[in-house]
Amino acid sequence: MTQSLLTVSPKQRKEVIVSESPVPAKTLVWRYFKFHRFLDMLDQHELWFSRPFAFDDPWEGCYPPSYVRRTREFASECGTPFRELSSELRKRYLRHRYGHFVNCWHVSNHESDAMWRLYAAKQKGIAIQSTIANLNDCVGPHGSGAVIYYDPADDIVSPSLFGPRDILFKRSFFSSDREYRVWFDDDELLDRIEDERRFREQELTLGERFHFSNLQQLVTRIVVAPGSSNHFFNKVREACASRQMRWLARLVERSSLDVPWQALCH
Repeated sequence: MTQSLLTVSPKQRKEVIVSESPVPAKTLVWRYFKFHRFLDMLDQHELWFSRPFAFDDPWEGCYPPSYVRRTREFASECGTPFRELSSELRKRYLRHRYGHFVNCWHVSNHESDAMWRLYAAKQKGIAIQSTIANLNDCVGPHGSGAVIYYDPADDIVSPSLFGPRDILFKRSFFSSDREYRVWFDDDELLDRIEDERRFREQELTLGERFHFSNLQQLVTRIVVAPGSSNHFFNKVREACASRQMRWLARLVERSSLDVPWQALCH
């Protein structure tokens, strides 16, 4: 069990080297929706991307705390005032917390009960399956990558100068999410941050919709939430068929979580 951060001394901290690792193109990813979000996707050919500060985790977009500790040590060794380096850390914090629009997927070969409960309405949700390659091809994001989960008590080190992009860091408490992220940059806000022009969080949109190019390439499976009624299952299929997407209606299937135990005993 991880020690409380309040009880970990510098000598007890474990050094952990992290880097961005490429994810195989054929890796399966899932996106869990409420039904109305699924309809929006069909009608608009768009996905919702949130700014990190709008996510539930208050640490979203933040680099590991050890970056600050190591910067202080570097400043002390070089005789450089820490305040000269802290302004760059401040810009880095603002860039990754506010200057991107992020869309998150779950990496797994199968459905996740936890994801159903967290991100789709009970018995009226939808999950679509895709692959890393298809997702990136269809969305064409400015950046993408697998989330790096870390223990905030550790001394996080990167073999490269700036390390992994901060948008990919999350505390290990969230590791069950197994996230893969795609994102777009807010170029106007990034320029504002670089020029040290102030802005207020309340002025910013919480996110934006971004277009994807090929629904037929993006979606390889559509699964309805476990426990869904026949009425809801048929409603999902009809929603696809009524939009001249009969090929999509044929992809709709029931959740594997609904398979009865007895059915697999023969």
